Parts: sequence; C-alpha cells; structure tokens
Amino acid sequence: MEINMRSEGKWVSSSGILKGRINIKAKEGNMDGLRELVEKMNTTQKDAFRREYGNLLGLIEVEVQISAITTLAQYYDPPLRCFTFQDFQLVPTVEEFEQILGVSLERKTPYNYLRQYIPVLQLARIIKIHPMQLEREFTTKGKVRGLPQGYLEVYLHRLAEEERWETFMDVLALLLYGVMLFPNVKNFIDNAAINAFVGYKDRFENPVTAVLAEVYGTLQHCYEKKGGQMLCCLPVLYVWFVSRVIKNALNATCPVDELLQCKPNMKGTNEWAQLCAGLNVEQIRWNVPWQQRSQIIYYCGRYPNVPLMGIRCCINYNPVLAQRQFGYPLRGAPTPASLATLQIYYEKGTFAEVLSQIKDAWGNVVRAERDPRPWTVDERIPYNHWIAERVKTVRLPFELISLNLDCEEQHQKAEVRKCNC
Repeated sequence: MEINMRSEGKWVSSSGILKGRINIKAKEGNMDGLRELVEKMNTTQKDAFRREYGNLLGLIEVEVQISAITTLAQYYDPPLRCFTFQDFQLVPTVEEFEQILGVSLERKTPYNYLRQYIPVLQLARIIKIHPMQLEREFTTKGKVRGLPQGYLEVYLHRLAEEERWETFMDVLALLLYGVMLFPNVKNFIDNAAINAFVGYKDRFENPVTAVLAEVYGTLQHCYEKKGGQMLCCLPVLYVWFVSRVIKNALNATCPVDELLQCKPNMKGTNEWAQLCAGLNVEQIRWNVPWQQRSQIIYYCGRYPNVPLMGIRCCINYNPVLAQRQFGYPLRGAPTPASLATLQIYYEKGTFAEVLSQIKDAWGNVVRAERDPRPWTVDERIPYNHWIAERVKTVRLPFELISLNLDCEEQHQKAEVRKCNC
C-alpha cells in the first residue's frame, strides 16, 4: 500500500519560522509472546474471541511504524485537542475508535474510573484462579501495583495445554489490555489496566472512551512536560492516522483489516516528516467506507463537547473540528464556547465531583447527523481563514523542501531563524 506523498509544490510556513519540536518517543509493549500464543487458537476460537473482544487480535498484528507516531505527535495542538496541519485539522473521535476497536458504545456504558481499587475477587472469578493465590501474585513496580506479564503468559500456556479455551481467551484479553491498550510499566499489567478489563468483562463498560482519553491525555502530558514517551494504544492511533492518508485503499469495512491487507511501505522519520509537511486538505481521505455518518456524538450533558473518562485522566475533544471526517463541510470558524476544555490527572488530587459530572453527562448524550446548535460555528469567519491564522499562531514542525533533507537539519534551521528574529 502506498501513502500519498504527492505535493502541490513546496510549502513553507507562512511566518517562515517552524515551531520547536518536542522530544516525544514512542514504544510498544512486548507482544512477541502474545502473538505466538494467539497462533495456538483455531479459526473458531479466534472468531469467538472477536465476538467477545472486538478487533484486539487484528490490532496485535499491526506493524506500527513508530516514526509515524512520533512525527504525527509534533502536529498536536494541545488547546484544541486535535492535529493541526497546513490547511486542515484531524480529530480522533469516539466513532472512529469504536470502528477500530470493534466495540460499539450502543451496547455498553462508557468506562467508569473507580480510583485505585484492585478488583481481585472479580478478576479471580473471570480468569479462574483462587483469590488468595492471585493476591500473592500481585507485586509493586515503582508505585504501581499489578501482575507480571510473564506470570500471565505462563498461565496462558497451561490453559492452552489443558484446552481451557474460554478462560484462555479471557486471560489473553487481560494481557492485551495491559500490554497494548493501556501499558504503563514494561512487562507489567498494572491495576489501572486491570480495572479497565474488569470493567468491560464484569461491569459491561466500553473501553473506547478510556482508550481515546489516554491518547489525548498522553499527548497533553508530553506537551506540558516538553517531552515524554507515548506508550498507550499505539496500534489504534496508527490505524486511525494511516487510514486517512492511504492511497489506493481497498475500501474495506474494517479499518484494521484494511491496514493488514495493504501494509504501508516502511518509512523513516524523514519520510514521515515530509509526508506530513506536504499533506493538504485535498490529499486526506475524508470519506472512509467504515465510518457511518449518522449518530455522531456532538455533546454530552452540560458539556459543549465530548468529555472522556480514562484510566489516568479526564479530558475532552471537540467534534466541531471533526466535521470533514464525517463527510460534512466546515461552515465556519469554531466559537470559543464550543472549544471549552476539560483536563484532570487523577494523580494530582481527588476529583469525585468532576467524575460524577462526567458520568452523569454520558447519561444524556446528544447524537445527530449534524450539530443542532447554531452557536458552535461563526459562519461570518470562513474556516480556511481561521485555520490560516491558527497555523500562524501555533506554527508547524516541518517544512516540505526536499525528500533528502534531514529532519534534524530542519530543526536546526528553525532554531537559527528564531535566534535571528
């Protein structure tokens, strides 16, 4: 599969100054052993797993190009909760992540954070281990409680040998929650990931909102700290981004299947930087076959946008900026009221009132084909004018000059320009 690298000519930021790049790294969890364990399942068992847990088996097969993630992260626009490019924006949404994860919100309530509670009894019942034995296996790494990945993988091998496939699938899903969706400590399934898994299996809570919250929360945290490491949900974010820049796509009804059937050519950091620098509104694949137009979540309760409750933070995103992703034109500039922000990190305090408000808001979700509120957009200001001013304000991390230009050289040029200002 090709990624669209075509450009309409050389583009340079209108100010002539690039923004300083932050040092963002990304790393996937250790999934080699899990891929081998998946091969022990036959087709019938894999189909049963998909019915229960969505697209996790497909996501584990996705070969994430880490340079794509770290390059994309440089375009993140923290105040607006989106990725801002030269003349358009991309917004990860609940509806898109539903399709990628293969778990519909219509059948389950969103994930509900239960603080640092470790549900040992519930987990023991699900994975068929005596509670006292399971309690002994819990350990602490740093300040985090959880289960070693190695212990659960050994248990999986025994379950496969004994052909206890139903329990095998539950333990495999627990590992994928801890290693792929919500990783924190290397080779360790921490209490937050365990809570999300038990929430799905025992309390019928949907993990989609939690996954999306962790994507936004991690990006926000990296920008606040002027650098950091992205661990969570990398295959999900990768599928989301690449599905929008695919050239000659297969038009599959599942985004994960599409990526697995047409794997992108391997690209280095320079190539991804050039790709992103050259992207414009005409090159984005706005209409994807797996995305439904109807029943878009525009706001929840008293929030003017979509609040998300994650395993480590609460944060919002702004559907007003995502209209093109659902096949609709942008009618004008988003109003400040439609971009109100929400952001809390659980480690920084107790937020019982906010958590309660978010939970209540998800009991009053407004879904529609088009946003019914006229005040979210100022049609007097064309979107293309507004985004041009936004780009001047936030600036962009790379410029399209030559496919052979090293990204570090671009960064050095940007620093020289800033010094000369």
